[in-house]
Amino acid sequence: MTNRTCALFIAILLFSGGASAQLDTLVFKAFLDKVYTDFELPSMAVSIVKDGKTVLTYAKGIRSENDQQGPDANTLYGIASLSKAFTAASIGMLVDDGLLKWNDPVVKHLPNFKLHDPSVTQHFTVEDLLSHRSGLITFDGDLLWYGTNYTRTEVMERIQYRPLTHEFRNEFGYQNIMFISAGELIEKVSGMTWDAFVKTRILDPLKMNRTTSNFDTFYKDENIAKPFINGKEIFMLSYDNSGATAALNSSAGDMSKWMNFWLANGLVDGDTLLSSKAIHEIWSMHTNLNTSGFDDANGTNFKGYGLGWFLMDYNGKKIAHHGGGLPGYITKVALSPKDDFGIVILTNDMSSASSMLMYAALDWLEGKEIEAWSEKFLGFKKGGETREIEEKAKRLKTKKTNPKVLASSKYVGTYRDEMYGNAEVLIENGQLVLSMIPSKELFTGLLTPWDDNAFKFDHNDPFLTYGVVTFNAENGLVNGFKIDLPNYDFHFDKLDFKKIAQ
Repeated sequence: MTNRTCALFIAILLFSGGASAQLDTLVFKAFLDKVYTDFELPSMAVSIVKDGKTVLTYAKGIRSENDQQGPDANTLYGIASLSKAFTAASIGMLVDDGLLKWNDPVVKHLPNFKLHDPSVTQHFTVEDLLSHRSGLITFDGDLLWYGTNYTRTEVMERIQYRPLTHEFRNEFGYQNIMFISAGELIEKVSGMTWDAFVKTRILDPLKMNRTTSNFDTFYKDENIAKPFINGKEIFMLSYDNSGATAALNSSAGDMSKWMNFWLANGLVDGDTLLSSKAIHEIWSMHTNLNTSGFDDANGTNFKGYGLGWFLMDYNGKKIAHHGGGLPGYITKVALSPKDDFGIVILTNDMSSASSMLMYAALDWLEGKEIEAWSEKFLGFKKGGETREIEEKAKRLKTKKTNPKVLASSKYVGTYRDEMYGNAEVLIENGQLVLSMIPSKELFTGLLTPWDDNAFKFDHNDPFLTYGVVTFNAENGLVNGFKIDLPNYDFHFDKLDFKKIAQ
């Protein structure tokens, strides 16, 4: 072999066999700089792993309005629904231990689990908990945990009062309550809370020392990215009662270890924490999703949900991914097992940048041009802002100049929605006030006339717009009310408050 041939052979080994040798991290970091600026993010932390190593770590911005210091790989963010994969792994470990079977009825281990349909309750399996096919629609019941004082057990038990919309196992409905229930199942079977199980069986072995599910620990940490909405910092809210669906907080550095755990097929330091059989079950399609025009344009032929992970094909490869969102935090993790590649993006404002960066990173891995991704999603952002302005203006037109309302005392009283619980209408300093008792710190505010027997509801939540509360009044007597509060996350319109006789 000549020297020239030898050099060519070495080049082929270096550049055709391992995509990591071709990855120009300087190019991607420059792209991240532009994304951070163009999407007007307070901060962003990104980590990319390839072939078992962290090949890129990026952190930029400010951690809070009062802390101009930039984030780093150890800065904590609320990772929201990225918690679901930890729950799926925990269930998989219990299956590996022989304490559960995927097709076990949930009530076999958790007798107080109950849905509105008794037949569905009896046939509902462990696998069903993790695959969003309960018959409940997306986000149904989330007002039970959002900002409330309900425990995880109470949240699980109260969902029985919400009728199912779809036929069981027939349609996808993204269900946080089912994952909270999965956390209750883990506690019942293992004898440890979901938090303790995740820490003992996952966080400690992976040395994910920065990750926590406890709000007080998160809140008091000196290196956290505070939540923002539209560039303004908001107060921090505890999501402890969301448990196994959204309670974890983590860092880019810790999430690198998490990604490598999956890409290494459940192996950590030579020890199998989660069997390949369990991973196969978790990363198999359990609930199909329709592809969209966006998917068709990008060559995605299938997509759906496994157990705690979304699944799709992209660039001819299987991708496991998931997003996380809570007021002030949007996150994303994506893995390409065939490439031994993963990316996590953590941000502390409401932005589509995280989803966009998944596609950009997967194309960057293939050596494709990536600038167009930012332009496309910025277009989505501008379109969304325009629609929001138009919707606000349209809603304002529904306000009457001189609405007909009863004497304030007629509205005063205690009201109850069967699933949600109680609300109170009272008079404070001569003004009507509505307080939704389970979440009174978040949803308490003035009622000011808007329409006939309807009032604008100015609450304390910085994430949601104002509500319009319409009272049902017959012959001068008020017997209930409904809330119109348009948003994509919480179904206020399904609440039906009836006045309780005094």
